[in-house]
Amino acid sequence: MRKLISLFTIALICFSCINNTNKASEGKITEESNFPSDKLEFASFADSSTYHIANRDTMPCINITFMLEYPIATGVAGNDELLLKDFIGNCIGKEYKNQKSIDEAVKVAMKDDIKQYKIDVCGSTPESKITGEPWMNYEYYTTNKVLYNAHGILSYSCDQYTYTGGAHGLNITSCYVYDFYDNQEIGLNSIFKEDAIAEILPLIREQLLKNECAESIDIEDVYVTENFYADANGIHWVYNPYEIAPYACGAIEVTIPYSKLEKYFIENTPIKSIL
Repeated sequence: MRKLISLFTIALICFSCINNTNKASEGKITEESNFPSDKLEFASFADSSTYHIANRDTMPCINITFMLEYPIATGVAGNDELLLKDFIGNCIGKEYKNQKSIDEAVKVAMKDDIKQYKIDVCGSTPESKITGEPWMNYEYYTTNKVLYNAHGILSYSCDQYTYTGGAHGLNITSCYVYDFYDNQEIGLNSIFKEDAIAEILPLIREQLLKNECAESIDIEDVYVTENFYADANGIHWVYNPYEIAPYACGAIEVTIPYSKLEKYFIENTPIKSIL
């Protein structure tokens, strides 16, 4: 566990140094001149917090880290404010989407996480706990990746690692596709005809049978998940650990090219702008 925390700490320090900061940072990742009008511009943000029970270093603790790349107002999106709110809701939490900034949303989220941690570990009387008891420290680590950013379409993932004790932590990847001209998230029903899912499922299962974890996957239980993203290569469906296979298989991604999917598109799907 100490090794894992050290890796997170090193990653945060490296990230912060790049952005010339010690703890929290915000700064442009790219120059505006590099972005044609159908792309968004992003900034970086990093922050971390550690809380020990009863504020004593010898007591159990929770470590919280956020490392994000978030869209900033450039006038490209239909509504920059709504775009940021949706991003905050997806990557930090729906209950924080009305905060005015990434920084404020993260600070409130950290405060709530620490409050819940104290309740989970020792209820309402943290001072009654005895130093040295073998409780596990908690670890929350949130980051994201921009997977596609062109033609009015933004695809990104939010990755959340959580450790609350036990043999290992759990990493969950949530993917989002966003039409930033019309400020709306794109779901399967915004891409495919109503009866197309039944036709797409065999394509996904066929790819899964080629996966290195194929023998561990119960193909009959596989479904067409809403956890997907779009890029220049096609639609990518992402299945998190335990969804269709054991933890050891990790997240499993299935990619279906547009050449096999285009015939199932609804006429006015925003995804057509990628083709």
